[in-house]
Amino acid sequence: MARSGLGVAAALLCCVGFVEPAPACEGTQVVFEDKFTDDAGGWAINQDVEVKDGSFTFRLPPDAMQSDLNVTYTVDDADICSETVWPDGGSTILGAGLLFWGEDNRNYLQFGVLNNGKFWIARRQDGKWYTIVENVDSSAIKVKPGESNILRVKTSGGVATFFINGTKVRDLRGQAPKGGWRFGLSGDNFDKAKDARVVFKSVKVTD
Repeated sequence: MARSGLGVAAALLCCVGFVEPAPACEGTQVVFEDKFTDDAGGWAINQDVEVKDGSFTFRLPPDAMQSDLNVTYTVDDADICSETVWPDGGSTILGAGLLFWGEDNRNYLQFGVLNNGKFWIARRQDGKWYTIVENVDSSAIKVKPGESNILRVKTSGGVATFFINGTKVRDLRGQAPKGGWRFGLSGDNFDKAKDARVVFKSVKVTD
């Protein structure tokens, strides 16, 4: 999640409010799917990222954020869905996000949910964070340990549409990268004293 309070021009946003549910990943052709049975899905693996046994796990030190753009796939318009599960135990505030319109690790947009029932949208540009939508309450978010949330971002040209568990929460107008872009995952730990984990169970991309 963006660590800066800087805003992006309101003209970028087109808020349509909460509407009726839509199914996840409606595209007819599957471009990419990973249920994390192994680490061959094209993710950047390091000491803080583990992919195995049906889980993609960010291991986060206190007050830390990790992002991971998929290395091997590039898309244009796409419908991206991912399931994240809140870990058991503790009262740490965690964030789980989808990355889209990614050019590299310093330039992408992020859509995520918090385990306190809020969501956000942010942009990382040249390594700096700009908050577009900050900590908006949504009854669509499941917050209990062990519960899962389906995040979805559907892009069409310069418009991205955001869903949480099938509920549409927001539209955003912006500038998609030319010549294709990358998608990814992110995790946030807002506890300043304790380590934490953010876990994803699947990612699917259709067009």
